[in-house]
Amino acid sequence: MALNKAPVASRVALSSLQQIAPTLLLPASQYPQLSDTPLSVLTALYRYRQRCAGSLYGVPVVFAQFEQALCKNSPLPISWFAEHPVSLLGGSNAWYYLQRHPDAATALESFLHVRERPRALGGIGLLSDDNLDALVNGQIWLLQDGNLWHQHRQQWLRYAPQIWQPLAQQARIKLTSAGMQCDFPLGTLCVIPLNSYALWWRSLLGITAILTALALSWAGWQRRHLQQRQRFIVQMLTHELRTPIARLGNVVEDFRRHFNDLPPQAQSGFGALANSVQQMRQMATASQHYLRGNGSQDILETPSTVWLSEWLEHIVQPYPGLIFCLETDLQVVLPLYWTSLCLNNLLDNAFRHGHAPVRLHVSWRKGKLTLRVSDTGQFAAGCSRQPGMGLGLTIVKRVIRQLNGRLTQSGPATTFTLELPCDSQK
Repeated sequence: MALNKAPVASRVALSSLQQIAPTLLLPASQYPQLSDTPLSVLTALYRYRQRCAGSLYGVPVVFAQFEQALCKNSPLPISWFAEHPVSLLGGSNAWYYLQRHPDAATALESFLHVRERPRALGGIGLLSDDNLDALVNGQIWLLQDGNLWHQHRQQWLRYAPQIWQPLAQQARIKLTSAGMQCDFPLGTLCVIPLNSYALWWRSLLGITAILTALALSWAGWQRRHLQQRQRFIVQMLTHELRTPIARLGNVVEDFRRHFNDLPPQAQSGFGALANSVQQMRQMATASQHYLRGNGSQDILETPSTVWLSEWLEHIVQPYPGLIFCLETDLQVVLPLYWTSLCLNNLLDNAFRHGHAPVRLHVSWRKGKLTLRVSDTGQFAAGCSRQPGMGLGLTIVKRVIRQLNGRLTQSGPATTFTLELPCDSQK
């Protein structure tokens, strides 16, 4: 094969990639682990990382220890990163650690995600998400930006366009990325003949296509089976949590009946206990309704009927100095838990990263609830003022999209507008 004798632009040994944790090759590891971790846990972890204060309740112990070590500027052994390569917030734990301990760059380089070291490993980290997934799934041919990648003799080789394209023309073929229709697929590539092929060559390519289809079908079945198993485990855990939450609720009610008999210190802590139990109830209820979804249209939460003034009074209470305007008070039907979470994220961002005064304007017109959060920060739309805003806004955008709503950003002054379809009760 002429390509095997052609000069290569870069190469990386397959053994080097095999020594990397598989999760450090997957593009999905660069994003918050929303499919594996409850949104409330990610929110708590995100807030703790910003302030080095607050609750880490629900965060797995090893990741809680990691956040505490970062805040205290305490060193961690190399073995910890080998056991826990990926952060719940996306990206590698090594990358976050190196922001505080840059002197450990050499020791921790192998625990970085390939996206976090794009120039290493022959440029593997520069591959697109689709190509990187294909590489992890065992494909041996990739095409990106005119460069041809090929796995050969335990190496990944990259050929520049001016090298491989003349060889393809000599072989009377053209290589493109596989589309919806391809007579001769070659992994992620499509082979387009420039002249008629012999019958045996067509047959060979046809058999290759059939084997590829069978392999993909098997992989798809395995993935679906794994998703069903994971879903069952989450359903079981959610069901089991409802009993201890109910028991805690009974304890809170018992304390409430004997509130006046409690010592003053216990009375001051009762409110926090009751609020925490109520949040746990809401989370369990929201999870229960989500797990009833059929997979194509998952149900985040059964909407509740509430007066806007009563709901918003509870929302704005923790934000002294907030200027609040409600155009019209009426009863609406809302997914309260998730809408409250989104609005709290926007208010937290405004108070933490913006400039006073912070304003909340609420209106309802023609079946649409509009929540507008603004502050006097001066920056252009689409530009983040602080690096810590990313996860909070990502969570809000994803949840609002699930609720068929929309989040827009404008400025200056900085304004986030949350629009949500919402029925009213006349």
